[in-house]
Amino acid sequence: MPVSRHLLSLVVGVSLAVTIRACAEKEPPPLVVAGYLPHYRVSEATPESLGALTDLIYFGITPPAGGTLAEEAVAPAILRKLQAIKRSNGCRLLLCMGGWNRSAGFAGLAAREDLRTKLVRELLKFCQKNGFDGIDFDWEHPQGSRELSSYQALLAEAREVFGPAGLLVTVAQASWQDLGAPSYRAVDRVHLMSYDHDYPQATVEKSARDLQRVIRWGCPPEKLVLGIPFFGRNRERASLSYRQLVSGHESPPPGDEINGYAFNGPATVMEKVRQARQKKLAGIMIWETGQDDPRREFSLLHAIGRKSGNGLPASSR
Repeated sequence: MPVSRHLLSLVVGVSLAVTIRACAEKEPPPLVVAGYLPHYRVSEATPESLGALTDLIYFGITPPAGGTLAEEAVAPAILRKLQAIKRSNGCRLLLCMGGWNRSAGFAGLAAREDLRTKLVRELLKFCQKNGFDGIDFDWEHPQGSRELSSYQALLAEAREVFGPAGLLVTVAQASWQDLGAPSYRAVDRVHLMSYDHDYPQATVEKSARDLQRVIRWGCPPEKLVLGIPFFGRNRERASLSYRQLVSGHESPPPGDEINGYAFNGPATVMEKVRQARQKKLAGIMIWETGQDDPRREFSLLHAIGRKSGNGLPASSR
């Protein structure tokens, strides 16, 4: 008996050590690389240009009066193109509702339980019919405690309906606005719009402070997706796409400023990907993919793909 007990202890000890070592060596979960694609960019998008994305977010549709979606909420030609990209790349496809200058309808809809219920069920039906893997809400921006409470109720109801169907519920959040613990509990991911700061915008340091602030408000790091701009802003708040800023240049920019416009160059976006992994965030988000430069050596999305390991064969990383 003593020998048997000793052998049993030895086997258990070895097995435990192997298990611990295997856990320690386990690969971290892949980073989400979510990119918005506005309706006016769909025609020029290709599967190859979006290969680094894990999530393609179609932007988008506006909150409908009365909660009922239009019969063709998304044009059939756009749907076919989005579905083709999804099939080719194996990415998830999300539908964004709202956005800047598209959010006026949220206040009336979210304030009424019957309209919230109708809207959520309409969205579920639309997503299931058209191959979308979830809904992304982008109310810019709820004002006051009443509207914020209504938004929280909308997100919670979406979770109740979309969750059992296996679909995602995500939310775009301004870096300065606390959406509250109920929102963070309800959603699968928070797409943090960590840009449009005072000049210079979207520096590594400013994005780190945005992350700290939202985590302090109660959003778990593993739900946070750090937003990266594919555009630059100057001191007068004018903007130019990254593609416009590097047009005519013969080599990728070494820094993050061109002609007074602050942006994120290849080195900075790769550093943000590194920090997202280090901080155990869900991933990164891009506004917006059509602003990238199509040249491989200039492309920010290609740089992100190389750093994240998403969507690229080993030979090209």
